[in-house]
Amino acid sequence: MLAAAALIAPMAIPVPASAANALERAIGEAQPCRSLKAKASSFGVSVEIGVDKLDYVKIDQLQLSVNGNLADAKVRGTLACKTSDNAMVQGGFSATADVSVHVDLATCKTTESSIEITDTGGNLGDVVKSLKDEISGALRRGLERNMSKLCQK
Repeated sequence: MLAAAALIAPMAIPVPASAANALERAIGEAQPCRSLKAKASSFGVSVEIGVDKLDYVKIDQLQLSVNGNLADAKVRGTLACKTSDNAMVQGGFSATADVSVHVDLATCKTTESSIEITDTGGNLGDVVKSLKDEISGALRRGLERNMSKLCQK
C-alpha cells in the first residue's frame, strides 16, 4: 500500500515550503516548478520570468486501488509555484489538478495517465493557461522518476 502511494506522489500536487505529509514532501522533492517560465508584460515590455520555485503542494484527495499487479491512483491537489526572491518581477500561481494514473506494478510501467488543471490562482494565474502542457509534463516526469526509484528497490 505504501509503495502504491509512493508511485502516485510524483504526479500529485503541492505544499508550502515545509510539506505537511510524506506524499506532499515527495512531490516537492520532484521539483515540479523547476523548469517553468512565463511571459509577463508591463508598460509594453515583455519579460520572461522563471516561476520555478515551489511555494507549496497540497493534496486534497487521494484514492488508491490495487488489484493484483495493477494499481490505479486518483489525486486532486494544488501546486503553487513562484518566482525566486531576487527576481526582477515577483509573482506566482497556483494550479489545482485532477490526476489519474494506471500502473502495471509487475513492469513498473505507467499504462495510462491524465492530468487536468481545473482551477488557477495567483497574480500569474492567467499565465497557467499557457503553461498547462509544461506543468502537466513536469508532473509526469516527476511520476516517472518516482516510479523508477520505486522499481529500483
